Amino acid sequence: MNFLTQPLLWGLTAVSLPVLIHLLNRRRFRKVPWAAMRFLKISVDQNQRRMKLEDWILLLVRCAMIALLAALMARPVMEGLSGVPGSKVAAAIIVDNSASMGTREDEFTRLSRAREAAHAILSGLPDGTSVALAGAFHAHEASNDLELVGSRIDRISQTDRHADLQHSLEVAARALDGQAASVKELYLVTDAHAPEWGSFGTLESQLREISMGIKVHLVTVGAPVGSNLAITSLRPAAALPSVNQPFRVDVDVTNHGSVSMSTVPVQLLVDGRPEGEPWIIPELKAGGRQSATLYASLPSPGYHRVTVMLEGDEMPFDDRRTVVMNARDEVSVLLVDGDPGQEARDSETFFLRHALAPVPGEEQADYPVQPSVISVSDLGGEDLDRHHAVVLANVADVPLGLADRLAAYVKAGGGLIIFAGANLRPESYNTLLHRKHGLLPVTFSYEEEVPVGPRRAVPPDTNPLELDGDLLARVTFREALGLKAGDMKFRPALRYDDGELALVESEYGRGKVFVFNSSVDLEWNDFAIRPAFVPFVNRLLGRIVQNREGGLNVEAGQTLRHRANAALAGRPATVYEMGDPEALGYLTTLSEGEGSSILEFDRADRAGAYQVAIEGEAEPVLFSVRPSDRESTPELLGSQQLDRLGASVELYRWDSDREQSLLRKKRKGAELWWPLLLVVIGFAGIEMVLAQWFSRSK
Repeated sequence: MNFLTQPLLWGLTAVSLPVLIHLLNRRRFRKVPWAAMRFLKISVDQNQRRMKLEDWILLLVRCAMIALLAALMARPVMEGLSGVPGSKVAAAIIVDNSASMGTREDEFTRLSRAREAAHAILSGLPDGTSVALAGAFHAHEASNDLELVGSRIDRISQTDRHADLQHSLEVAARALDGQAASVKELYLVTDAHAPEWGSFGTLESQLREISMGIKVHLVTVGAPVGSNLAITSLRPAAALPSVNQPFRVDVDVTNHGSVSMSTVPVQLLVDGRPEGEPWIIPELKAGGRQSATLYASLPSPGYHRVTVMLEGDEMPFDDRRTVVMNARDEVSVLLVDGDPGQEARDSETFFLRHALAPVPGEEQADYPVQPSVISVSDLGGEDLDRHHAVVLANVADVPLGLADRLAAYVKAGGGLIIFAGANLRPESYNTLLHRKHGLLPVTFSYEEEVPVGPRRAVPPDTNPLELDGDLLARVTFREALGLKAGDMKFRPALRYDDGELALVESEYGRGKVFVFNSSVDLEWNDFAIRPAFVPFVNRLLGRIVQNREGGLNVEAGQTLRHRANAALAGRPATVYEMGDPEALGYLTTLSEGEGSSILEFDRADRAGAYQVAIEGEAEPVLFSVRPSDRESTPELLGSQQLDRLGASVELYRWDSDREQSLLRKKRKGAELWWPLLLVVIGFAGIEMVLAQWFSRSK
């Protein structure tokens, strides 16, 4: 026998109270001779034995009553005994609702089967059981109202997230440890999807540890599936997203199944409407991946949904993927010319301006990119916030005031591109933009430290600008400043064929920075007259503009953090799932950030597009959520692995036709407080009757 509240066993010391009272009642009195006493003494002597026996009986009854009351408060538990009224059970039920639980089996999903199993478990628990229900990501408070718990089971919704079930088990076990119950039971209802479990050895030892104090039940639902096609990547081209301007969309499709698939159509949709004919993948081998190239255009300014979809299969959550893009009818670029020259063609920004707007002069007013050129002396009166990007082309020095303005501008979401040249003095850039503000991730080095001689530029393996290596091979670079890396983070966007950095990319606040160590005119290279130059310039600008919306595409389960106009701070906003018109909106408030407002949303559990309506704003903000790639593999824990887990837990294969196997649980151990309470009440009654009986006149 054990006790759930062992410190209360100190109450047994109260047994000494009746004994003390008994001894005090035996205290001696002074004898006073009295003539009639001899007649009473004869009567007392005749009843003395009977009175002592009555006192001892009352003493024992009172001591037993106090001892039983102390034991009752300590809550004794008898192992091997069940079914005693008042026995208390604490249970935790975890229903896995990760993405793989959306796998279809006939007209049901694995999650619907899991809900059935959870209801069956609930019906097998005794009345008064404290039940803590949890999905894989959100837990409810424990409740003794089993009807309430049943309604919560029905409300567990499907997600497209990846779950850490080992963490869920750990949290549930800690919650049960805090419960004072004779029987503790933990139920995990899951499809045993292998990626959810991490290292199997860690899982096995964890379950063994938990099962030392808690009875663990692993209930598996669903059958293995042999095939699954998934969209594993959706990448819009780095080009600037403009209205009615076609752009490329690259898609990766992976066959996670064990059989080859043939004639796989890949369809592109813009705002839910098909765009062109599907791309057909002739054959996709088991475990293989192939790419599809599609083209789309955005019909109007503002946010748009670009979706790629496959034909549905048994695991539907990864058959479509959406990204949000913001089409702009005008993009303003400020070109700061550090070497204007005598004629327009001699200007440092001549080729750059035409590359940004590569159309005849009469069409430039209607072109989406609007470059404007100013000199360094005119920068003081220029409002940088009116421009999407600022380009410093061979600008000699960065004055202190300009450095402060540039740092604030980029942090708020602007873009900065720096091209080197003979006029540029490294000390000014290194001191103010690198050391003081941390705006530049690298420093410029002096000419004597730079290798001389013609070189070629090559894209790195990641090739973030998606540049054509063959086109770049035709460009000759004769001179360049050196770029030295420090402690700040950056990505190489171009290198020379000798391995030295040519172009680096970095983030600063909401904005983006590019640093190119050669000139943008023909002084140090012939880049500006080569076919690679126009796509190079436009992709730099595209990366800057798209960067503002980069945080609008997140993975299921991630927290959306989108920076918006500072004037929106404090305004309420409502978030809706666009794919579910019946879904209730989530209320949130934009918080105040440094130079901006911040929209945060942590309930993006399902893949697809979401709409954010901000109070006072006419146009909503869109963002997209993609499913977890780790959920796409159909692999489940094998029978041998489950058998090994069976040494620590009870395993059940859920089958609604054999539901009774889950309901009839044999619970070892029962609390005895209820029968002890009845015994204490009985002893109290006996004591009262005996006390009255023994005190009657004799």
